[in-house]
Amino acid sequence: MRKIQILVVQDEESVRSNVCKLLQKHGYETRETVSVKAARKKFNLAHFNLIISDLRLPGDPGTDLIALARPVPVIIMTNYASLRSAVETMRLGAADYIPKPFDQDELLASVKRIISESGPALDQERQATNQDQSNLSIEDYFAHFILQNQAHMTETALAKNLGISRKSLWQRRQKLGIPRVKNTP
Repeated sequence: MRKIQILVVQDEESVRSNVCKLLQKHGYETRETVSVKAARKKFNLAHFNLIISDLRLPGDPGTDLIALARPVPVIIMTNYASLRSAVETMRLGAADYIPKPFDQDELLASVKRIISESGPALDQERQATNQDQSNLSIEDYFAHFILQNQAHMTETALAKNLGISRKSLWQRRQKLGIPRVKNTP
């Protein structure tokens, strides 16, 4: 059986190191990086069972990983915990929201709960997504990706994920008849 893989995205080296050591001590395999951009460049996010990310990172916020890694669950950690940011983060689809400095037992309980809840469902969703997408033409895949992600991704993020410019995104939307939907704040 494959070990549970967890990606830790944290720009503070001490926090990143502490989270990784804690998880490794409890039998999880970890990878680490410092930003959303580095995570996307260095790893295939879909190969992880869970992602733990800081909310405020250099460049893009950690919440961008929620859409980028879907269906992989994402725990968001932050020094700037507030009810408003917690609600917004959970509304975006985070699996959990943990304030820093974090309680080790709380983090481990959250990780165990999320892994046990998402494990079989994540594997089934990955398998279904792979089967669905392998039968799609490039244009169908493009349309599917936009329709699935436009409510929670900016136009810039959509274009970036598709590897095209915003102008090309607009042109393809026009060609395929996909109206632009404002993402919710």
